[in-house]
Amino acid sequence: MEPLTANRRKIGGILLAVALAAAAAALLYRQLSVAPLGQLARPGLPVLDLTVKEPEEGAAKSEEAGEAAPKEERCAELLGGDTGDATSLSDQEKRPADCPKAATWYVKRRPIALTLYFQDGKAFLDAYEHSPQWQAIFASRFVQGLFYEPLHSASVRAEDLRLTGLEGQFLQRLVTEAITARAQLHYDISHGKKGFVLSFLRAESPFAIKALPAITGLLARSGYRVPKLPEPVLEMRVGLQRLFLTEYQERIYLANGLEALLNVIQNLTPPSAGLPDAPVALTLRAEAFVDRILPVVVGKPVWDITASFDLKEGRLGALTFPAGRYAQALHPALFQGVLASIPHDAFAAVAASFRLPPGMAEDDWRRLATQGPAAATAEPKESGVALVWELDAQGEQLGDVGFAVASQDNPDAAAQFGAYLADSGVSAVCAGGTVFLAATSDALLTRMKESCSSQSLSVLDWERGGLKPTFASAQLALFVNPGVGLRELFLAGGAGGDDLGDFEPQWKQQYEQAKAAMREDSEKLFRQLPVLFYAGSVSPGADIVTLPGHAVAQGVSP
Repeated sequence: MEPLTANRRKIGGILLAVALAAAAAALLYRQLSVAPLGQLARPGLPVLDLTVKEPEEGAAKSEEAGEAAPKEERCAELLGGDTGDATSLSDQEKRPADCPKAATWYVKRRPIALTLYFQDGKAFLDAYEHSPQWQAIFASRFVQGLFYEPLHSASVRAEDLRLTGLEGQFLQRLVTEAITARAQLHYDISHGKKGFVLSFLRAESPFAIKALPAITGLLARSGYRVPKLPEPVLEMRVGLQRLFLTEYQERIYLANGLEALLNVIQNLTPPSAGLPDAPVALTLRAEAFVDRILPVVVGKPVWDITASFDLKEGRLGALTFPAGRYAQALHPALFQGVLASIPHDAFAAVAASFRLPPGMAEDDWRRLATQGPAAATAEPKESGVALVWELDAQGEQLGDVGFAVASQDNPDAAAQFGAYLADSGVSAVCAGGTVFLAATSDALLTRMKESCSSQSLSVLDWERGGLKPTFASAQLALFVNPGVGLRELFLAGGAGGDDLGDFEPQWKQQYEQAKAAMREDSEKLFRQLPVLFYAGSVSPGADIVTLPGHAVAQGVSP
């Protein structure tokens, strides 16, 4: 019996050790999952205390100082961010070690332009895995070139950076899993290509809990303390990019620009109409692009639009936004002549059943500018104003803008709208005088005239005219053509062809051949992208407007 008892004791000891090890591992995992981000950074990490100001404050200070020559100071003030007076890296390195570790950081405070909400990240990833079309788009040379820096960083392996406990493309896995942790991707347009900020719930990302100690402890090379943030912002370099990491309100924030990160956290606002019940939603905030017109048109200084995507083939979701002052000015239907004036392959357009009568006096225009459009009258039942946006990669401007105004109840007076233009030469009437047209270029005006007179295709010809009933019952209609936008962006980046002579060097000819191959590859991609089209009506007294969406195949037929 004695040997058996000893074996039992040995087995019991082993089981106890295993249980204790498992408990310790569970406790350690829990501690890591809740440990503040700052505690995960290595001891002795250089950290700057930031005083965050707006650039206007720095400009005012410079004006007060006048043209006086700067004084040589042993511990001169460190400046950074959105300012032309930022302290250079060499000056920072010359700074004595006993100087205060503090800096003044200027940050443009602007509304967040776009936010992409992943409400069901798993559904999004599943849709991507089962869509050869979207996989081909992502693998195209255009997309790979457009996002070269972040994709290069995502390809860096943990083994190359000696990240203990991690393996493979850790950043790619971190972002992929973040999508399933209710991620939000913000874009701060005021900071351009360094304006992307990704956030996700730390507690819902097991890989982030595992990876953060290694990432912060081994990759962070400096940090910034900001008064309103409970945790420091950690700076690191992965591949070709500087990345900034912090934690705020149970979310991990990862950005490719410090200024954008600080601006986004300062301006976080949920959609005013709430988030729709869809796997993915995109919110655009109008105040990031325009400001003075919003109080006039919608009655308040902020206004956002949210598009939902249900990720099902041929279905787009809906567009939701708050109703405003404009809603009372909508007539029952859009005048079809205005819609016929919109070329089918324009980049974007918006049409509303407002009535803008010809021959308006100066007081009428002043009232429109200060009070917005007047309430709609019983007649005419159809009316409309359309704005068309045409991109042009070859021009000096971002593109051209065209206008179409209905005047079917007084066709002889349509030409009177030309009196309001500085150059009446870029205006015309069409459809028997029932529509007035104007544009910022002769080329766009010609396109609008031809589509209005059925000499070329208009949006009414989409899907062989199958969407005409949708247009006929709508008070509002808008669309954007991503394929056209990406094509012009591609050409603006230098991808256009150049005529070469027979005696040009071989390397130039090979270069042009490579560009031609990329143009052909990219053109296939651009034509696959659908037009994102929304149209509908505003219910009387409604606080929220919902426009059903349609994914329209480019051209005239699906």
